Amino acid sequence: MSFFGRKMGGVKSGGGSEHTGRNLQDGLFQIASQACHILVQTVSENARLDVNSPGGDDDFELWDQSGFMLKTDVDDPLTNAKWGAQSWCRPSCIPITIILILIVLVVLLPLLDHAADKYTLNATALDSESTCMDHCNISLVETIPIGLNYSNNTARHETIYDSWMDLIGMAQETIEIASLYWTMKREDVFPDDSAKEGEQVFQALLEAGRDRQITLKIAQNLPSRLSPNIDTQILARKANALVRDLNFAGLLGGGVLHTKLWLIDRTHVYVGSANMDWRSLSQVKELGLVALNCSCLANDYAKIFDVYWKLGEDGKVPSTWPDSLSTKINIDNPMNFTYMENKYKMFIAVSIIRY
Repeated sequence: MSFFGRKMGGVKSGGGSEHTGRNLQDGLFQIASQACHILVQTVSENARLDVNSPGGDDDFELWDQSGFMLKTDVDDPLTNAKWGAQSWCRPSCIPITIILILIVLVVLLPLLDHAADKYTLNATALDSESTCMDHCNISLVETIPIGLNYSNNTARHETIYDSWMDLIGMAQETIEIASLYWTMKREDVFPDDSAKEGEQVFQALLEAGRDRQITLKIAQNLPSRLSPNIDTQILARKANALVRDLNFAGLLGGGVLHTKLWLIDRTHVYVGSANMDWRSLSQVKELGLVALNCSCLANDYAKIFDVYWKLGEDGKVPSTWPDSLSTKINIDNPMNFTYMENKYKMFIAVSIIRY
């Protein structure tokens, strides 16, 4: 997963409108049906008159074949100009014309209504996102490995460990994590005192699910002999965590789930380089981004998590994806935000096999 930023120089549609649209369409269909019924009655009545009328070689039917007019009307010079064979208006054409007009309206009105609703929804969403980003608290977080020292005047950021602990503490309902593998405890790799921060994060997750009834959802790469992901098994057993494995080799012919993403109540988000590995909190230089109170950004990341979640459940790539997973945030329509008084544009992307 990638988070792209470029530095710059210095409503949901209401159910009422949808219901009204359906009523309009139903009404048009009813009118069209009535018009058809009238036309059928007219033809039937004329056929009945034809049967009961006196025969004749010249007047073998009351309807003139060329103009679909009564012979008496066609022969009348006063009405021939308007109602004759070459006229612009014929009584028999009126029901058909009405039906055609109604059919056009039935087809076009829903399309026009849908286009208007879509435009309004997009405009409202853009305004909402712009307002949302104004209230986001975005910051960089990092891990500086033990033994790596910088001069005193070097800019330092909050540690990834502290940011993860804060995010767990903020959770009210859900913690969703996408990860490559899990080795948060010292026995997962080798015993070392620098594993304590990873163990504390793991314990906080365990307590959040077990004691606070926070829903834990974990989408992870398919476990292997080298990465058995024992930690997520423990969380599933002791904290009721929901865990789904993704086999990208089986799904796409190659690749792994390499995303490192946290979503808290779909309001706060972390994305970065740190694995769910205690060494990422003490032994490896890592960098990440945390966005607090930023539901617009978190919800766009959530679409990616939801894709992983669905793939983990179904075990196959669907032929079509639901509209709820689509996004209008991309390289052509990036999201705006400000960090340290600088304005940026950003969008989110995921690389599968080739980028």
